Amino acid sequence: MVKSKRNVVVNMTKVTKNPGEKKKKLVNTIKDIVDQYKFIYLFTFENMRNNKLKSVRTEWSSSKFLFGKNKVLSVGLGKSEEDELKPNLHKLTEHLEGECGLFFTNEPKDKVFEYFTNYSEKDFPRAGFVSDETITIKEGPIVGMTHSMETYLRGLGLPTTLKNGVIFVDREYTLCEAGVAITPEQSQLLKLFNHEISEFKFHIKGYWNEDEFTLCEESQEE
Repeated sequence: MVKSKRNVVVNMTKVTKNPGEKKKKLVNTIKDIVDQYKFIYLFTFENMRNNKLKSVRTEWSSSKFLFGKNKVLSVGLGKSEEDELKPNLHKLTEHLEGECGLFFTNEPKDKVFEYFTNYSEKDFPRAGFVSDETITIKEGPIVGMTHSMETYLRGLGLPTTLKNGVIFVDREYTLCEAGVAITPEQSQLLKLFNHEISEFKFHIKGYWNEDEFTLCEESQEE
């Protein structure tokens, strides 16, 4: 008799994620590469976008960026003179706070500072972003959008009506207000109306080189 496939028992192995392994891997990576680079930069960033970061990594393919929890990065570099991988690296870890990362490189210091000081990429803002400008849309017809978008726009809070197949804004509407965090709905509206007011950029807090850590003046002022 042919055995029914319904009677076949399939064992499914559940793979449990181990966050400890990820942390261990990051710590080991730091230990593996610390001898390969002359400079280690500590930087902060604003409004990071993965696709734009990928382009930056490509431009600096001979160098290495590392991101992770600050506590894990501190463990990797060393928190004190007793456990630091290199002399005075513990001084760098003292400034690991907020959203930051590490940049390992052998490129000249002037080249690094010039690039990261001038780097800036505009993008559409996400919810929670605080704009430094107020943006409004005037009353009247919307050019470049099909009539099928009217219901969606109204659902996002934009006061609209459909007249003869054309979307009209019923009254002047504030898409975002200076100094106020934007909502998810405002984020979508700003994107639809092509307002790239978010800016992805870096700030170098300090750097380690030849067994010395230097804190940048901008960070000292903060």
